[in-house]
Amino acid sequence: MRTTIVRSGARTRPASRTTALSAVRTAVGGAMIAAPRQLPRTLGVDAATVTRTTWLVRMVGVREVALGAGTLLAARRGEATATWVLAQAFSDAGDAVVMGVALRSRRVASLPALAVIGFALGGAAVGVRTALGDAPSTARD
Repeated sequence: MRTTIVRSGARTRPASRTTALSAVRTAVGGAMIAAPRQLPRTLGVDAATVTRTTWLVRMVGVREVALGAGTLLAARRGEATATWVLAQAFSDAGDAVVMGVALRSRRVASLPALAVIGFALGGAAVGVRTALGDAPSTARD
């Protein structure tokens, strides 16, 4: 694994943050594809709906794998990853909004939904911060 340090303003950060975010996203997506009933069950969705929506969970899992693997591939090739990481952040923010709507309409259990919202918002915040750190600097040294 590379230990490249990327300069971002007065601070530096390891490039491995992008790798970690993307690896976790890829693993989560893979789990959603392999076990599509788990997430809706955890959220307290009724059994009939869980059965009817496995295809949808798998679709979201494919999105997660695509975003994560695309970012990992770009990083491995030495290409810029900021756009990929920003796409991940927007995806996470959208997940938080959708889960909030589901929670408000009482379609999911409160505690697990709040956990998903928290993780999604955290992922979005870290993703934006990471993407901004990865973006090419226009300032001159």
